[in-house]
Amino acid sequence: MFCFVALINSCKEDKPDTPEEPEVGRPEPPYTVVEADFQTTRGSLKIGGKLYLPKELEKYSKSAAIFCTGLDASWKDTEVYARAAAKQGIVSCCFDFCGGPSGASLSEGNKSDNTILTEVQDLTAVYAAIKAREDIDSGRIFLMGGSQGGLVAALYAADHPADVLALGLMFPAFNLPEIVRQYAGLLGGVENLPESVTVQGHTIYKKYAVDAYGIYPFDVIGKYEGPVLIMHGTQDTTVPIANSQQAVKVYKNAELVVLDGQGHGFDATGTQKAIENLERFFLR
Repeated sequence: MFCFVALINSCKEDKPDTPEEPEVGRPEPPYTVVEADFQTTRGSLKIGGKLYLPKELEKYSKSAAIFCTGLDASWKDTEVYARAAAKQGIVSCCFDFCGGPSGASLSEGNKSDNTILTEVQDLTAVYAAIKAREDIDSGRIFLMGGSQGGLVAALYAADHPADVLALGLMFPAFNLPEIVRQYAGLLGGVENLPESVTVQGHTIYKKYAVDAYGIYPFDVIGKYEGPVLIMHGTQDTTVPIANSQQAVKVYKNAELVVLDGQGHGFDATGTQKAIENLERFFLR
């Protein structure tokens, strides 16, 4: 499973003049995972989600992980990773973006108002709420995201590089803005985009397309210089692996793990491999 404790120790700045004393009596992992409701707001909109807490560490300061889900998806898609992190002592948060899920949502907001940039705003609000918790070490917060959630996490890390201890991305959708630009070009410009269009089963609204049109991920994601792990399947036809291959060239401290036979979204075998690779990454 995730060996996040090793990540925490390896990413700390060495301070030989003021060595940290070990927390006497701190239990060792794996821990019992306790689920709790999570809630914060962006403006007038409620953002809802779930927290996964290591029960035996209630009185200790802990690191935190925030998990960002993909286009039209809900918090449930990231639950397996959040629970694995909590077993290793990390307070983990899964949440729904405002107007994000195609079905029932724990958050408020209309689908027609949801964009990549509003999701970055949602993540900003979630990050602030997690950082403010008394049981969280504010210097030990990292992000994970899959598909569009990977793009959102990467954009947040680029804007707030000092806030993110490490960044984990699964099949990040760095190609979404370019798809929108290509489609707009066929129509003679972004101003000619329809109010909504269905693409591969996803309804895309004009506000979403207009925001995406102006995003150039590879021009900005390199502002984050912390450790990055990208995992991508060879059979991903939604986000070709070439996007992640380009991303590792842009990042200064990144590794790409290629998962043979996996598509856009990992099956049970791919999920287990992803967890194992995350453990190796964090141990290193």
